[in-house]
Amino acid sequence: MDIKIVEKIQKLLALSESSNEHEAQVSMLKAQQMLIKHKLSLKEVREFKTFNSAIQEKKSTVSFTKAKWKSKLAELIAENFGCYHFFKTRYTHTITFFGREEDVAVCNIVLEYAVDCIDSVVKKLRYQYAKDGYSTRGLENDYAIGFISGLRKKFDEQKKANQEWGLVLVKDSEVVEAYSKKKFMRIIDTNTTFQGHSKVFEKGFEEGGKFSISDKITEGEIDGTLRLTEAMGGA
Repeated sequence: MDIKIVEKIQKLLALSESSNEHEAQVSMLKAQQMLIKHKLSLKEVREFKTFNSAIQEKKSTVSFTKAKWKSKLAELIAENFGCYHFFKTRYTHTITFFGREEDVAVCNIVLEYAVDCIDSVVKKLRYQYAKDGYSTRGLENDYAIGFISGLRKKFDEQKKANQEWGLVLVKDSEVVEAYSKKKFMRIIDTNTTFQGHSKVFEKGFEEGGKFSISDKITEGEIDGTLRLTEAMGGA
């Protein structure tokens, strides 16, 4: 039995218990497809005890200097997928996740996907605001912190509605111990404040609440292989 395949199915099954109806349905469908493809039973997957994967740190493709909202987004994602986050700093601050291998991979996928979603909407908003003669100063920040607030509310509701979901997200004790031994040379200021675009914040809040990790995990297959498999180093 391929441990990585089982772990992916287990994660999809955990997502299938989400309070978000669409996410739950998509995740269960994908889990069922993988069970059939790999000739596994639901009972086998639920009862299979996987060995803990290696603890690692991995840089994302996301960095920032002034866009401090990216650090807030990374913090929220790390909190909800069993990891820590910190920054590799040279000319910019590159977001890095620390945790179990598969959890770090998921954090990177979700962060990069969320940033792409935010950037795409902000680009359209900037165009429209500039066209209408309005200032775009602080617009990106306000949409992003709205999105993060909406996503946080969604995560909190999922944990409240499903105790097992909350347990899945708890940091592994070995990860906690390993992280406690790390030493950092400096503290990065990541404070950011609302800039006054109320409607933009509200739009971000609404869309953050609809954001779905399963949209990315199940975003098509290439020759029958999940894109998540590639991100996790192959099955």
